[in-house]
Amino acid sequence: MITYDRNIGYWNDVFKKEHGNQITSKSIGHDDLDYGLDWLCKGSNSILDFGCGNGGWLFKCFLRGTKNHFGIDFSHEGIRVAKEIQKETGEGNFIFTVGEVEAMESISDDSIDGVVLSNIIDNLIPLDTFKVLSEVRRVLKKHGKILIKLNPFVTEEQIEDWNIKVIEDNFLDDGLFLWNQTTEEWEKLFSSYFTIVSYKDIYYSEYEQYNRLFLLCNDIK
Repeated sequence: MITYDRNIGYWNDVFKKEHGNQITSKSIGHDDLDYGLDWLCKGSNSILDFGCGNGGWLFKCFLRGTKNHFGIDFSHEGIRVAKEIQKETGEGNFIFTVGEVEAMESISDDSIDGVVLSNIIDNLIPLDTFKVLSEVRRVLKKHGKILIKLNPFVTEEQIEDWNIKVIEDNFLDDGLFLWNQTTEEWEKLFSSYFTIVSYKDIYYSEYEQYNRLFLLCNDIK
């Protein structure tokens, strides 16, 4: 049986070294991501970040004027840091929860204006990705917005060169999980749930690699 135990351990180790210092800049540190957050937050009061880690994206949303914020992550250390930042911030309404996909079930239907899914749905077991997208569609208001950031596509040559383990088909083990779909495959999947507003390859010069940024709208509801 495939579990997230190793993934949880990895991120707990990462966040264990962090302390919750107040976030004072609304910039995410990348022009394309700042544009995406500006778009997501405009006209939005309530934001959900599934896979929120230390809650950084939600605090950036708060600095853009959003009011109610919900963060879910399976790393208790990530949530610890998020709560420390919340305490330092001293403002805004934030609810941080340790949990997996099932934690979204406590959120009411049609109650959320915007959702952040940053480098999370392609790091889940595919069945859980479907569950997340279904839950996002359920909790989002009509015309609600979604910002999705994905890891880069890994070619067959890279899989071989980097000695990445293939679990099944395009579901890989690269140290963590990676559902390695092409951009076209993601577009087809997202289109069955939402309207695609825009797509852009975003470049990280420090890593010399691209991520993939989708902006979606819940117009199909």
